[in-house]
Amino acid sequence: MSQAAVTDVNVRQAMEQGADAIKAGNASEAVTDYTAVTHALPEFAEGYLDLGLALEQTGQLAMAHDALERSLQLKPGLRGANLFLGIIAYRQDRYKDAEASLLRETHDDPRDAKAFMWLGVCYLAENNPKAAIAPLDRAYLLDPKDEDILYHRGHAYLLMANASYAEMFKLNEDSMRVHQVLGEAYATGYRTEQAIWEFELAVKMAPNQPGLHEELADQYWIAGQMDKAAIAYRDELRIDPYSTTSKFKLGSLLVLRQSPQEGVDLLNQALRADPTLNDAHYYLGSGLMNLGRDQDAIQEFQRAIAADAGNGRAISSYYKLARLYRKLGDTQAADDAMQNFLRMKSQIAARQDRHTAQITRDRASLPVDDAESTTASTDH
Repeated sequence: MSQAAVTDVNVRQAMEQGADAIKAGNASEAVTDYTAVTHALPEFAEGYLDLGLALEQTGQLAMAHDALERSLQLKPGLRGANLFLGIIAYRQDRYKDAEASLLRETHDDPRDAKAFMWLGVCYLAENNPKAAIAPLDRAYLLDPKDEDILYHRGHAYLLMANASYAEMFKLNEDSMRVHQVLGEAYATGYRTEQAIWEFELAVKMAPNQPGLHEELADQYWIAGQMDKAAIAYRDELRIDPYSTTSKFKLGSLLVLRQSPQEGVDLLNQALRADPTLNDAHYYLGSGLMNLGRDQDAIQEFQRAIAADAGNGRAISSYYKLARLYRKLGDTQAADDAMQNFLRMKSQIAARQDRHTAQITRDRASLPVDDAESTTASTDH
């Protein structure tokens, strides 16, 4: 507090009572307390700020605006005052006024995530999502776990994406890009057959377009059309021999389709190019296991678990480790691995969906060859 640290006992008590009332959700009582403060100390800017906030919570927007303006007259640049002036103007549909106040707040307090968020919200209300993105990105950097910021930021990007797609449709509603974006939309909604149809049309129109064959292959995999998926991944690598994700996916598919040596080679190439492909360790371990390279397979399964001990690949890695350790005669290690498998399986059983339709374009979303794991509880 300023003004000689508010030495008057009654005033200090009123400030404390007002703060307690706000915390308790009793804004009307806080208005009474803060009004007493401003009467006792008419030059105390913070008193008017708190009064303005309490008035805003009671819906008395005009009076709240006046109190906040008074706080800024007494103390220009008082943090928070312009933020709430902006919020009040927004609630009154005075978007330009809100924008001006919020810009001042972001200047006075460049670390106020809410000020940047509300500035972005103002731009959205003015149908200007392009302008909204910069302040919302800034708000996200300042507070990446705020749900409101995440919502408004995502909304701004969605509006921009929709506007871009609308322009694309206007140019040519039957272009390769139109079919590609429709395929991606269907894939996101797990409408696999429609996605395949659109990607096949896109591929026919632009057979050498990088990325299309991989997207088509992903959908073939979801639909269980493994032979077609393998062909499409190979087509992608023909167009782009350096496509790390296609090497990863094709290598994983070949391991599952009993072509372990080629699969292992591709997975090793993918990991050399991108060591962050953590799931590749699981598939590489599976391929090495099929080739009889048990110690190498153990190392890869251990790497898969270390990379993310809570995902589906870790569960299956524990199961396969139990088999390998039992084969090698290490009973204790086999039992430990099996217990970890059973523990994890029971923990996530309620939320684990084993349908391959969960695959998206995310390179880490390949299905796990878990069929054998469903009987693991009786295989020890």
